[in-house]
Amino acid sequence: MLPENIDTGASILENDNTQINLVRWMHQCELMKRYYQAEVAFVVQQTDLGFEVIVSSINDSRKYLAGTVYPADLSLFNRLSNNQPDGTNIDFSGQNIPLPDDFASARNILSRPLHWPDGTVFGCLCVLNTQGDESININAFMLEPFQILLQQDLALLCQSQRIESLSMRDRETGMLNHYGFIMMAPRQLNLGRRFGAHAGILLFELTPTPPALSVIEHKHTRLLGNIIQDTIRTADIAAHYNQSQFVVLIFIDSERDLNHIVMRVKKSLKQQNGLLQLDSGSAFFAPESSAKLAPMLALAKSQLRSQQAHTQDDPNSINFNHGLS
Repeated sequence: MLPENIDTGASILENDNTQINLVRWMHQCELMKRYYQAEVAFVVQQTDLGFEVIVSSINDSRKYLAGTVYPADLSLFNRLSNNQPDGTNIDFSGQNIPLPDDFASARNILSRPLHWPDGTVFGCLCVLNTQGDESININAFMLEPFQILLQQDLALLCQSQRIESLSMRDRETGMLNHYGFIMMAPRQLNLGRRFGAHAGILLFELTPTPPALSVIEHKHTRLLGNIIQDTIRTADIAAHYNQSQFVVLIFIDSERDLNHIVMRVKKSLKQQNGLLQLDSGSAFFAPESSAKLAPMLALAKSQLRSQQAHTQDDPNSINFNHGLS
């Protein structure tokens, strides 16, 4: 299976993937173009928007440029992407195949499919307007090294994303991530209970204020992360839980301190960016409590406006009460 943070329908041009060396891909396209004396060689990815050109060799036609998207229902690219691993050579003159305008002068296309590590279709490698001699089927094997190179890079990308998802640190804020919080917080909570400490869970959620601010950006989450880290103490555990949420396991003197900390964070955020709204939820652990972390986190989450709206839409949702202690 692919890592959860790999979206096969999103173009790899949308993200800065250091594991994908697009310059090397372009050089390989140029080599294939020269070897086959072709018009152009390019790599196509099957995305949610259609078939997108990722890289191509240099050509004077201003066609097949990176970012060019062909319709998802284009039978040619569907056929090429779902072909056998050894690919195909299609002579356009002998077949009635619907072609985009860019292919109007093309004679034939030589192609091999490309796959993600789990076998999901990535797209295809294409060499357009190759020489139509009898040796072309033998020479098609020259595409295999490039095919292997591309698929190895895709495998490296997936492996890197899998390792990153297992990492305990959030690259964006430098704080613990969801996995790090799950690993660290229960141990810290048990340690605090041993010494009779009061503890609480705080859950913060950033929300935009349309139309002035319609989306939450990376700089906004970094800002809130810095404010939270400046507010809590060394013994507390804070994490960037998901894109818009932060969670804190905090040790306090009494339950009312939870509200004081929330107000302090909200005041600081408002002073630094008045366009951001901050919602919050909380749960309290008494020293003698045996409550587990997960249900208390769920209790704090149930107090968020976004979660309450979701609960109202879903009559089967579970309502958490404040009886946990």
